[in-house]
Amino acid sequence: MTYLTQPWKPRLLSLLQKQHLLTDKNSGLTLIEGLVAILIVSAVTTAITPMMFLSVATRIQNRRSEQALQLAHGQIDQIRVLMEQGINDQTVIDRQLPPLAGENNVNDVGPPTGIFNNLLSTNSSCNDLTDLGQLSPNQAFPVDVNGDCEIDFYMQTFRTNEVTAVLNNSNNSIEVPIVFRMGVRVYYRNADFGNLETDQASLVMTTGEGQQRTRPLASLFTVMAQGDTTLSLDRYRIFLTDEVRP
Repeated sequence: MTYLTQPWKPRLLSLLQKQHLLTDKNSGLTLIEGLVAILIVSAVTTAITPMMFLSVATRIQNRRSEQALQLAHGQIDQIRVLMEQGINDQTVIDRQLPPLAGENNVNDVGPPTGIFNNLLSTNSSCNDLTDLGQLSPNQAFPVDVNGDCEIDFYMQTFRTNEVTAVLNNSNNSIEVPIVFRMGVRVYYRNADFGNLETDQASLVMTTGEGQQRTRPLASLFTVMAQGDTTLSLDRYRIFLTDEVRP
């Protein structure tokens, strides 16, 4: 008996063979595509990684500068409150006012060259700085801002151009400051003492420490005055005269 081959079977076999070849070719292309994808991801990661470091470092620097500025404002506000209340006690003058610098111009006061090793901290258990009178104008004291008793910043504070007056209190006569200029500079904890500068650090985009090791993150200057004494107006005129004198 003779069996006839159905006409559709050769065509089906041919189609299956072609499909098998196409499957093999597609498998090879999938591997290549995977390698290409890996290369693309690696290239993109390499390209954006420096920008990520730049962004993080710049954000950290700006955060530190913001904290330093708050510290400087806090120190100035503390002295302003004393002056507004009126200073007529020698103990307050000696212990709570910034040290007096000899320069006539507040900008001429140099950077700190040494460290006064008494920590100013928000944690009372490790707060050792209670007397600013022990400082010299060329010293900076360490500051702890988060209460962990570790140094976060160094602060330099001083006063110049002081004009005084002799006032009589209930017990005796004392010479009190009526008006003066006050300066505050705040350096980061990695400050390189011996190579410090007075110009404020520039907040530019950076991948490292920038100018934090040598320049203050905050630098503020202001005028402090007592306005409730009989000699306040006269002393303020003298202060202004000395300011404009060449």
